[in-house]
Amino acid sequence: MAAGVSATAPIVLDATSALIQRPRDLQKQLPSLREGGVDVVSATVSSVEDFPTVAGILSAWADRDAWSATGARQVRDVADARAVKAADQIGVILHAQGLNAIGSDVSLLDMYAAFGVRVAQLTYNTRNLLAEGCLEPANAGLSEAGRKAVRRLNALGVAVDISHTGEASSAEILRVSDRPVVASHSNARALCDSPRNLSDALIRGVAASGGVIGLAAFPAFVAKENPTVAHLAEHAAYMADLVGAEHVGMGLDFAESGDDESFAYDDRYYPRPPWIWPTGLESSAGVPNLAQALRDKGFSTDEIHGILGENFMRVFGQVWS
Repeated sequence: MAAGVSATAPIVLDATSALIQRPRDLQKQLPSLREGGVDVVSATVSSVEDFPTVAGILSAWADRDAWSATGARQVRDVADARAVKAADQIGVILHAQGLNAIGSDVSLLDMYAAFGVRVAQLTYNTRNLLAEGCLEPANAGLSEAGRKAVRRLNALGVAVDISHTGEASSAEILRVSDRPVVASHSNARALCDSPRNLSDALIRGVAASGGVIGLAAFPAFVAKENPTVAHLAEHAAYMADLVGAEHVGMGLDFAESGDDESFAYDDRYYPRPPWIWPTGLESSAGVPNLAQALRDKGFSTDEIHGILGENFMRVFGQVWS
């Protein structure tokens, strides 16, 4: 165990990183993660890619030499995360931000789970064969394959994530799932009106399931103008007042300022690059500033520890077992 690191010290967990897709991407982010005190980060292994591409990404994470080069460790359960913290290493959770690659073949979810994917969204912004995305005007619910996918993810111990999923589809996921549901990176729509943020009804629904909503730093989801880390703390306070601080987490969703049309970005909700991240939280290195902003909003030390990681740890312990 590294000097000064307690086996019971609270874990700092970022539930979403679009900057990390393959092990080679992790290498670039390690300095910022370490500066910010992040112990565990979720890598985005899929969103809108086809099956061969996703299979290649998952195979890259299965390469032991790739892990050795980073000095990081894969997190498949809560014990792994605690061991990573105790060893003063970085842990990586594999996170599917969309399941376009499986079409309607729910049996392929077993492959995702076998490679260690521990969190999965059914879709990313648009409609696929499972669910409706949050940018679709029809706001339809799940397909029969989507309902089967939720049940299969429950059975596999993979957390179901409603970030990027439409209102009706998300509400149906909450009805179908028999395990806690998360929104890995979504803020409060009442404070920043975007379809990527959650309505009060969905915030209550996630909390009622036992789940957690991760605070997202993507600027257009924080404030319409000049977002700051204090604005993000206001989202935390709003959700905590609504459902309790134990249902708030951190999923910062730092990303490259790309302009790939395949992601179905919409100028009304996703500004054209360059993206100006919230002042005080421009990268993972700013996590201590988020902790201070939460303190300034009146959150206790225990509540801050929960928001920065332990709340997701609690839910993952329930889902992954």
